[in-house]
Amino acid sequence: MVAEGWLETWAYVVLAITVGSGVAAGLATRLSIGTRLEGVWQYGFLGSMGIVGGTTVGVLIMAPELWLGPAVGLALMILVATCDFGASRRAAAW
Repeated sequence: MVAEGWLETWAYVVLAITVGSGVAAGLATRLSIGTRLEGVWQYGFLGSMGIVGGTTVGVLIMAPELWLGPAVGLALMILVATCDFGASRRAAAW
């Protein structure tokens, strides 16, 4: 009985780490704009986007009831990396 509970907890921990690192990579990509490490962070973001996307597909196949967490994490990391929430005065006006 204890092993079953640990396996369920382990899956949630792996999902949280994967999604959390993806969102952190998106934030680091956004904050690195204009620095000399911008390209490195962009490649890291693309790699983490593939990992979180693969995790989303894997969870959708293996445990369909848990798909929403990684999918929201994927959407959030893309949103954080691409949107300028008005902090920059150089942002283009619509």
